[in-house]
Amino acid sequence: MSNHEQKHKKGYDAFVEELHRQWQQTEDTTIKDMVETTQAYMEAAGDLTKDELALIAQYVKRDLAELGNSGEEFRDSVFYRRIKETVWGWLANATDKSQLEWQEFSNELEHHGEYRAGEIVGPGIYDCTLCAHPHEVTHPEVLTTCLECNHDTFIRRPLMP
Repeated sequence: MSNHEQKHKKGYDAFVEELHRQWQQTEDTTIKDMVETTQAYMEAAGDLTKDELALIAQYVKRDLAELGNSGEEFRDSVFYRRIKETVWGWLANATDKSQLEWQEFSNELEHHGEYRAGEIVGPGIYDCTLCAHPHEVTHPEVLTTCLECNHDTFIRRPLMP
């Protein structure tokens, strides 16, 4: 992992942790507002450039949308039980809260389901678009090229059991 990717991975983890802090402290807010507040807070901290933070915020938003759209079956899955103890555990539970307007939030994202090596991704199973080899992610990480064929593009499976 390059220094650049390592910095972004650290930023991603810090972003999700700050989001968790905001969620615990705030009663009436939307997920969209929480992400914006977190982004502004981290911008003020100055560890990352505005552009780096915008990129990290996109990664986090994309992963939040996936969790938000996952539905009840996902919470009964083995995969969910594996990520429950990670930084994403509280978020998976938070998707039940009505204060988080998941649908409105995910509608605003223009992600087309493709993930590239070098991007930071949250929990999920990513299938190589060339050889279909699956790559399971339980903690946020920098996506590497396919371990089977070295291809750099993946599709994330829906978060279902």
